[in-house]
Amino acid sequence: MISLIVNADDLGINPERDRGILEAFQKGIVTSASLLANGASFKTAVEQVKGTGLPIGVHLNLSDGRALNGHIKELTDAQGNLPGKVWMRQHLVAGGCDYGAMRDEFRAQIEQVLHAGLEPDHLDGHQHCQIFPHLTDMIVELAREYDIDAMRSSLPAEPCSTESHDPLAEELNLYLRFAPNAHATIVSGGIKAPQGLWGMPLLHNLNTTSLCLLIENLPQGQWELMAHPGYPYPQGRPFEGAQRQIELQALLSTEAREIITRRRIQLTTFGNLPCAS
Repeated sequence: MISLIVNADDLGINPERDRGILEAFQKGIVTSASLLANGASFKTAVEQVKGTGLPIGVHLNLSDGRALNGHIKELTDAQGNLPGKVWMRQHLVAGGCDYGAMRDEFRAQIEQVLHAGLEPDHLDGHQHCQIFPHLTDMIVELAREYDIDAMRSSLPAEPCSTESHDPLAEELNLYLRFAPNAHATIVSGGIKAPQGLWGMPLLHNLNTTSLCLLIENLPQGQWELMAHPGYPYPQGRPFEGAQRQIELQALLSTEAREIITRRRIQLTTFGNLPCAS
């Protein structure tokens, strides 16, 4: 049997991403989303989730926007602005950050979602921050503390090149370095997780053709597919451009739905994972 969570990341980052994620859930194959508690459109995203029943997780964030708790030593500036993906990863690899303050920030983000009246069914990390050793244990403990019994495994499911030095390949090498131990820590901590994560090499190239090829070749098991659907948001980062709508159209496509039906792939959620993998 093939079980697949199709999770849309970055709900709450801006209204156009939110609009695309909700459309992909209502009309396409998205089954779940990850919500940024410090996102610019968090409040309106919460109301949309309540109106549609979209299952959500907390997208724990140490890289973008402003920390809910303010300054974190060796990570944010004095105003609490987070450092971006590249600097966050450099800080986490180097160590020396205020991990107590990071725990408090994660706790504040989880409680922001809970106080909004939502019941998250999983935790994951924005920019996969949960794979870094100090943070994996911390987030497993927080999952147990808040009775959230599932987490993303950022263990790459597709073969990843270790030869190329382009930015995406370097990211994939980072995941290969840290994700196996993170996955083992999650599962040994009694937290449910899919067996691996699909879609990492397609971060900038997920379209109808590549999505259908991926779905056609999914092996048996319990998996997650990471997706970033939306509509272009000119005020945002380059990542918020036209590729988001290309990805949305793929997730809405009849071609993808037909393969899922023909192969009897069970679309599911983190809350319905039967056991830790």
